[in-house]
Amino acid sequence: MENPVIIQSCPAGAVRLIAGVFWMLLAAAVMLGLLILLLPQQIFLAISNYLQILAASAGALALYFVYIRCSHHSILPYAAGALALWGISDIAWYINVAVGLRAEVFPSLIDMGIIASILVLMIAYQNGMPKNPCSPRVLMGVLVITLIIPAAIILTQGFTARTLVTFLYFFACGSLVITALSRGIDKQPLLLAGTGLFAVAFMIYPVREMFFPSNPFLSVIGTFVTAGLALIVIGLVQLAGQAAET
Repeated sequence: MENPVIIQSCPAGAVRLIAGVFWMLLAAAVMLGLLILLLPQQIFLAISNYLQILAASAGALALYFVYIRCSHHSILPYAAGALALWGISDIAWYINVAVGLRAEVFPSLIDMGIIASILVLMIAYQNGMPKNPCSPRVLMGVLVITLIIPAAIILTQGFTARTLVTFLYFFACGSLVITALSRGIDKQPLLLAGTGLFAVAFMIYPVREMFFPSNPFLSVIGTFVTAGLALIVIGLVQLAGQAAET
């Protein structure tokens, strides 16, 4: 990991504002999740996607701002790129759904963008955080979970584009979690929670698209994504702040 270059002009008020905005996005995601039984599905889906796109785009800008003005921590540009790529992919996803192409979004090139964003976030952790011992049993448990489910789907459904993309989602999410744990993310509780929510959401997503595409309750994973992104941004801003103090 590169040593972060500290920029002395970092505006403390701006950093607090960034954290406050993303705490509000987290609260909005929680409130929206609680309203899933009360809101019509289309309204819930629209609000959920607006929040996700806002969290991703604002998060990318915030992380880049912190990188430029506060700390040239190597994790920040990669993470900003991951959020930007994910936001672009989600905009494409929602446009397709809004124009009536719901059945066309999985599998598609949109999935490749989402999977790539997960892998870029993994690279951010790999390049930006020092190695830290993690229990091999924990890592093996994550590996087994992220391989056995897509393997079972391939065995029961056959090797198709849909099952291959499902495997790629699980592979990317498993790689993200394993890399994060091996970089000591358990010592950063907000990053740990955010990364966990983000990974769980995108292990549920392909399963929903394959087997339960019309299940309204599984739309709640959108709130997992917003909450995960918000926690990741807050956690990374805190990490950069800790680097600036050392």
